[in-house]
Amino acid sequence: MADTSSDWQDGTARRARARSVGRPPAVTLDQILDAATEIGLTEVTPRRVAQKLGVGAATLYRYVSGRDELVRLAAFRLALNQRQPEWEQASSLHWSQVVLSYADSLREVFLGEPQLISELLAGRLGPEAEMVFLEPFLRRLAECGVAVTEGMRLHNAVAMLAIGAAAGATGVRAAGGTTQAVVAMQRALDAQETERFPHVRRGLAAYRADGEAHWRAALIALLQGFAHERGERLPPPTFTEATTQSATPGMTAEPADKETSHAR
Repeated sequence: MADTSSDWQDGTARRARARSVGRPPAVTLDQILDAATEIGLTEVTPRRVAQKLGVGAATLYRYVSGRDELVRLAAFRLALNQRQPEWEQASSLHWSQVVLSYADSLREVFLGEPQLISELLAGRLGPEAEMVFLEPFLRRLAECGVAVTEGMRLHNAVAMLAIGAAAGATGVRAAGGTTQAVVAMQRALDAQETERFPHVRRGLAAYRADGEAHWRAALIALLQGFAHERGERLPPPTFTEATTQSATPGMTAEPADKETSHAR
């Protein structure tokens, strides 16, 4: 991760120098991105950043072309500055614990800054941000005996689940919470003829219920299937606690032979 961060900082520094003319700027790019992150990506504008830093808006345009670029750079910076997850630091974790903690980290990033979801959907969140997470994730899995190709498959599946869960939770939050979402659905059904949407009516009790448990259950099912491919079995009772304990007792699996582990 250190190499990636250094490359990014070198690149932005070169760009800043190329844009700078005349007197030395009163602020640095790091200060601009720090201020943007403090304001929040959903609310940030170059003018608000300039006001926060006590400089003219023109100073910011030495570094960014406008709000879109400011948000993209701040989003990337946010990813770089995320706390080092447990899975990067603890050497005793089982590969499944690494994946669970990784998934939690992804979900927390996108849930904490919903603007990242918009940037991702618009194709403006470049591969650099993804690489920041992906490289140490693949490295840790390799240390756990998971081949890089298997790790990439896990990343693809887990990222879809985690980011999708964050998007769903963001929508529920914007609608006023789970209760309000259910109430809104009930009102929408009440406005329809009673014979319409019979399956939705019967399933309403489970609509938006316990979304946290639903996404975690899907994640666990995915990992259990992956473990099965490797010839392993994961102990379900301790599995759900994997992200809150650095070394959950009993969180072990019977190792598959090398040919099975790296066959895919």
